[in-house]
Parts: sequence; structure tokens; C-alpha cells
Amino acid sequence: MSLIAIVLSTAGCSLGPKMDLVAAAPDGNGFVEVESGQAFVPWGTNYYDPNVGWPPQVWSQFDQAHVAQQFGIMSSLGVNCARVFLAAAAFQPDAETVDEAALEKLDALVKIARRSGIRLILTGPDHWEGEPAYWKPDRFAGEQALKALDNFWTVLGQRYQGEPAILAWDLLNEPNMPWSRESWRSPWHAWLQAKYQNQAALKTAWGAELKAAETLDNVEIPKDTADAGNPRLHDWQLFREHLADRWVERQVRVLREVDPTHMITVGYIQWSYPVVRAGDPHLYSAFNPRRQAQWLDFISIHFYPLMGRPFGSSSGWEKNIDYLQSVLAYCHTGKPVVLEEYGWYGGGTPQGRAFLTEDQQGRWLTAEVEATRRLAHGWLSWPFADTPEATDMSVFGGMVRYNLVNKLWAWRFRSYSKALAVLPQPTPELPAFDFQPSLTAGLKDMVSRHEEYVGLVKAALEQAGPNPKIELETPSNSP
Repeated sequence: MSLIAIVLSTAGCSLGPKMDLVAAAPDGNGFVEVESGQAFVPWGTNYYDPNVGWPPQVWSQFDQAHVAQQFGIMSSLGVNCARVFLAAAAFQPDAETVDEAALEKLDALVKIARRSGIRLILTGPDHWEGEPAYWKPDRFAGEQALKALDNFWTVLGQRYQGEPAILAWDLLNEPNMPWSRESWRSPWHAWLQAKYQNQAALKTAWGAELKAAETLDNVEIPKDTADAGNPRLHDWQLFREHLADRWVERQVRVLREVDPTHMITVGYIQWSYPVVRAGDPHLYSAFNPRRQAQWLDFISIHFYPLMGRPFGSSSGWEKNIDYLQSVLAYCHTGKPVVLEEYGWYGGGTPQGRAFLTEDQQGRWLTAEVEATRRLAHGWLSWPFADTPEATDMSVFGGMVRYNLVNKLWAWRFRSYSKALAVLPQPTPELPAFDFQPSLTAGLKDMVSRHEEYVGLVKAALEQAGPNPKIELETPSNSP
């Protein structure tokens, strides 16, 4: 019998292992199954079929048989959670329409996930298969784009309410607020009016920074240039955060109304941590997990080693581990934290990068997991499989090769999947730190501030003691 026939013959029959909805633990220390009360540790991968181009055409080339095969492999490796991207052009060709054919493909994916015992984090509509016209002129604050999201989440929330194969909704992959839009001038002035109430209060707060001709209804937007302590720049960064907050809060409100059964998160890019950015202030994403945790069930953060090459020197290795730990520590607000994307490559030479072996990839990803066992409650590796047409590290970034043969990381990943009861360790009390100056600081000041925070986080982790050891498989000692 062909693989397609097998998939079709099982559809509507066995639904696989019994699954339960999952919620954040009441104390914020991880996740629990709602009915059983058993702990659940998200341990998985970011999934797309590796052979559908780059960027991956997940839905325009959706092949149910291939997806079922790959979910079976993931399940055999111990994956219990897979993050999948929903494409705006495929699912919502115009602001008023959510495409039924795309939803039927998602229905098929949900059934495959349920049969495989893998829960899904479904990430909101993004650009992989094209950018829709209704995103313009303002994707994050424009009413047309926001109404489209209202419609999107209403349809999906209603359709999948109570579906146990869905772990959570992720509003967007790595949102990053632009520096400015012309349409923001009026909201900017209204925000200043609400904060300061009158011209005298604004003058007191801004001092000489407020120009003689400026009033609350014509205050200029600052230049995108670091200027430590500048009140105009600081308020503008807070205003960007305000717009990001409104974007998150609106979608959460819509989703909660139609689907109170699933958790909600955001896939934060690592420069949501404001203490590390290269250069100009716009490089801070303005999507701040410490502000937005109030609307979310858990915090998801992404990390890649950007402080030099981990294998270039011992210093590069240590700096990247320190950076990883500080990013995760920043995300702790009393809600669970998931390292939703982490990864590096091995077995080849991505464009513009040095050759790394599969052994080196496995060593680095193991180090990332070990370094975060007291700071994360879940981990999702990037990506599932090497991606031949990728133009970034994903070309050799998978836990398996493009032909689905295990790499070293797959063996180690499976070892961790068997030890989830002891993988996350209690998070120590983390240090207080004033992050606000980083919103306006220059590069030199930011480096020193980051190093200060790194030192505080490392001291807290060292005081907590070593992690329990987990024995890791390799191809030579695996059963």
C-alpha cells in the first residue's frame, strides 16, 4: 500500500494517543495538562516540509502524505510539540476572507498531529507565501490590517476551540515595529497629551530638548540616532512600545472571546531584549515581553549565536552562552518561558559562513539546552530538517538531513525527550535591573550594561548549583 493510501485509510479512524488541553501552571513554573494535572514540557521543533522551496511554500505545496511521514519521524525522535507557520496570502487573500481550502489543509495537519501525539503551536499570518495588500500602509497600527487580524483569529478560534492537538496560538513570528510612519504623528501627539496633560509638564520633563516652536500637537519625531538619556528619544521608544502593546492586546481580546481554551504567546525576536543591539535605536523591536506578559499565557523567545562564531574561539562560545542566558532571564515575569527557536548548522557551509561538522552542531545545541535548563520551560529547535534551497543557516540547520536521515543532534534530542521530567530545573531568583536607559543608549554604553546584567544572571545561576546530568545517545551507543 502506498504512503498516500495509508494516510487516507487512517483518516477518520484512530486519532492516536489521547491528548489533553495544556495550560500554564498556576505558579507560572511550566505547563500542565488541564484534566490530568500532569506536567507538560514542550520539546520539539519548528516544522515545514524541507523540500518545498525557500521561503517554504508550506500551504501552496501542502502534501498530506509527506507531512504525515515527517510527523512520524518527529514522533519517533521524541518531538511532542511542533511550531508551524500560517501564511497570510494562503489563508487570507483579502481582509474579509479566510480561505476554506487553506483551512481544510490545516484540518488535515491537525489530524496528522493528533495521530502522531504532537501538539501544535500555530503562528499567525506571515509573509512566506506573499504579502497581502491589506498590510499597507501600516501592518501594525493601520486599521485595515488590524481588522483583517480580527477576522482571521475569529475564524480560526471558532473552528479550533477545544482542539487538544493545538498547544497555543502564536500571534506572529518575530514582530519588529518600524521606526516611524507618517500616519503615526497624530497618535504620537495624543500619546504625549495623555502622558503629560499640558505644555508645562512636557517642558519640565524635556527641558531644552523641547524646541520653542513645539507644542503638544506638533512635537517632532526624533532622529534614529542613539543619544543616551534624550527624553524625546526615550518617549518615542515608549510610544513604539505602546503601539506594539495595542497590537498584541487587540488580538488577544478577540481570540479570548472566541477561543478561551488555548494559550496565546508571541514569537519574540531576540532583540526584544533591549540591552543588545548593533547601532541605531530602531533595531530595538519595541515588542517587549516584560510589558506584554500581562496579556499572554507564556513568553516565547528566539535566539541565535550572533556574538561572534561559537566555534571561532572560546570567547565567542562564552559570549553567546552569556547572551542566551541574559535574553531568557529578561523574559521572566512570572509566566512560563519557552525557547521557541534555537539552532545552528552542521554538515556543510551555508552562504557566507564557515564549514561546521554535524558533531559541532550537536555540541553547540546541547550546550544551549544545558545553559537554559534553569531559565526555560520548553525548547523548540530550528528547523526540523536541512533545507536545500535555504539562503541562511537552515540549509544545514536541521536535526535530520533533507533526506530525513538522523544527524547527531537528532540522537541527542531523543535522549533529552526521554528525560523531560528532570530537564527543566527550578529558576533561581533573578536580579532586578533597570533596562530603561538601554532604549536610548549608544553601543559602548549598551555593551557595558549588558556585561553588568550578564554578571548578575551568572551569579544567580551559579548559586542555584549544577543541573542533574542526562545521558545522551550517539549513533554508536543508541539501541
